[in-house]
Amino acid sequence: MKKIGYDLELMIAQLSGDDERARVNLRARQVRDRYKQAIEKVYRDQATLFLAHTNNVYIMNKDGVRTLIVYVDESIFAAELNAQRELIKLKLLELFGEDIEQFEIYVSRGDYKKNHPYLASDEETAKPLVVKPLDDETRKQVFETASIVEDERLRTALQNAMTADFQLKKAENDQYHEK
Repeated sequence: MKKIGYDLELMIAQLSGDDERARVNLRARQVRDRYKQAIEKVYRDQATLFLAHTNNVYIMNKDGVRTLIVYVDESIFAAELNAQRELIKLKLLELFGEDIEQFEIYVSRGDYKKNHPYLASDEETAKPLVVKPLDDETRKQVFETASIVEDERLRTALQNAMTADFQLKKAENDQYHEK
């Protein structure tokens, strides 16, 4: 059974003229959105990583079998999706009534590897973090905290980790306040 929201979106899309093209484009967007939501449920905090490496998603009837086809840019993501295929199919069924019988995963080749529909296109979102050196007070705090570790190698590793953590948090905070 179709959702009312889908019918409403289709009617709005049809106002643009070409009914068949509008329907196909709307369905493609709907499939991408549904896949994204299913991945967010399955992978939770790591969903952004998996979506960033997804090149394209299709749901089609292939020889009479309802098939989800996913293209990713690296084989490691294909292997992990393969391990979670039944859970992803279950989430698509639970959330949207998409009854997927077959799930195919492919590694993209050539220029298709550059297609990333789930990456933010907003330049401000994609803006890299600018990491700056720590101020004297924070650097002193790092050395004092790490000084209780007797093993020099461990102490140095702790200082480096703390310094990197403080720099990352400062860069994220600075970027947040720029907006």
